Amino acid sequence: MCDGSAILDAVTLSSVGTRALGAGACLATLLLIACGSPAATVTPSASISSAPTPTPAPRPFMGAHFLTNIPAGWNDETTNQSAVAALGVNGDVLMLLVSPDGGVIDARTTPQPVPDDQLAQHLASISTAGGTNLTGAATVDVDGMSGVFITYDFTSPAGADDEREDIVVNQHGDTFEIVLATPKADFTLDVAALQEVLDSWSWA
Repeated sequence: MCDGSAILDAVTLSSVGTRALGAGACLATLLLIACGSPAATVTPSASISSAPTPTPAPRPFMGAHFLTNIPAGWNDETTNQSAVAALGVNGDVLMLLVSPDGGVIDARTTPQPVPDDQLAQHLASISTAGGTNLTGAATVDVDGMSGVFITYDFTSPAGADDEREDIVVNQHGDTFEIVLATPKADFTLDVAALQEVLDSWSWA
């Protein structure tokens, strides 16, 4: 007679062994996958920030009795006699700077010194030379010396509409006049260049 318990034991052992082998195979597979999988790669960013553009070093200008810096992008035309003559101004032109947009900053001395208490009247007389929309005279400091300035519109003989800022200040017994003349569309940009000139201005 067949012993049923022996058969049951054989089936039970076989089933347990099969499960153990299956678990072992799964574990081996997981280990193989984990060990054999390639390391994660990091893709560099496509947008690599470029190095900042260095700020150009200031270019100094040495005039008669003053020093200043030439704004970036502007050219020194002081020795260009035809450019100086084209200004058509009285007095001695001590500095002439020109920008690519046609803006001009010049420094000159007036033919005769203007007393401190008459600087505002001197600027007001610009209206007789064709200036319009003159602002009221306001004070300005030029390296510790108090001057006055106005802003106004001017139409050149060729018909070009300019906006100008005119500064007068007394120093060394002379009246210095610093003038910005530029196309109206470029005034905001070029008046910032004039401020650079004033900020770096020092009397010598």
